Amino acid sequence: GNPVACAVALANLDIFRDERTVEALQPKIELLESRLAEIAAMPGVAEVRSRGVMIGIDLGEHDPELRLGHRVTLEARKRGALVRPLSDVVVLMPPLSISEAELTDLLDITAESIAAVLASLPTPA
Repeated sequence: GNPVACAVALANLDIFRDERTVEALQPKIELLESRLAEIAAMPGVAEVRSRGVMIGIDLGEHDPELRLGHRVTLEARKRGALVRPLSDVVVLMPPLSISEAELTDLLDITAESIAAVLASLPTPA
């Protein structure tokens, strides 16, 4: 009910219409789908879920003290990307205005970070 918030929301809807934001997402979603298939095939990745540009990369069941999702977040930050963990699920929610090049960088960094963290785990005896 805040008038300023409502004005901002209406202005954003105008931008979405004028810049055709939803239509411009299709190539990005197609890029995501092909790259997420590669990430889903990585050893140690249990499942990849996505809806549009919202992504969850599930690293499977691990000892909670390992904090794999958090460790992937720290690795990604070192490489220049901000991702979010929800336990052992790495969450990506890029802005709708992200370019395809930036999206590729985000996915590269995420995959590299997951690989680095999983490689650092002690091997079971």
